[in-house]
Amino acid sequence: MAEIRSINTGKRRTSDRNRQTYVNGTAVRKLQVVENPKRDQKNRQAQRPKVHRAPRRERVNYLSIGYTLFLAAASVLALWACVGYLQLQADNTARMKNIAALEAQLSDRKEENDDEYNRVTSSVDLEKVRDIAINELGMVYAQEDQVILYDGQGSDYVRQYEEIPQEDSGLKGVLGSGGR
Repeated sequence: MAEIRSINTGKRRTSDRNRQTYVNGTAVRKLQVVENPKRDQKNRQAQRPKVHRAPRRERVNYLSIGYTLFLAAASVLALWACVGYLQLQADNTARMKNIAALEAQLSDRKEENDDEYNRVTSSVDLEKVRDIAINELGMVYAQEDQVILYDGQGSDYVRQYEEIPQEDSGLKGVLGSGGR
């Protein structure tokens, strides 16, 4: 039996470059020399089974009528969906522009209304109105016993459905004399 030994070169690094192996005995491997490598490749290719590729190409190029109709229907459906989406997008854009125009119009109207309100408010002289009410129309300020205070329910105005009693025991007794 052959014996394999390795010789160390004495260096501290032991890598494959620095190590040499030799075989002692009769089991030495013999090199196989190829006389003509090109001829060997041809022989190997000749030994491989041949694959018939022509029928596969015919199958790829051949489409059935059903498959063609299916592809056409799918294409038409996809095109219809795209056109519908674009129409919806255009409608949405038109509505957004319309809303923006209406908001601008509302803003302009509010500004005009505020300007007109300020003009009317500033044109009224409240001192002149008070003078006319007291001197020409006979208005007098209410006396303290004529004022009746009550807690409202959140409403800004009062509706009077009947006369307020004139006696002292009426609402003043119920609400108290202090009022609010």
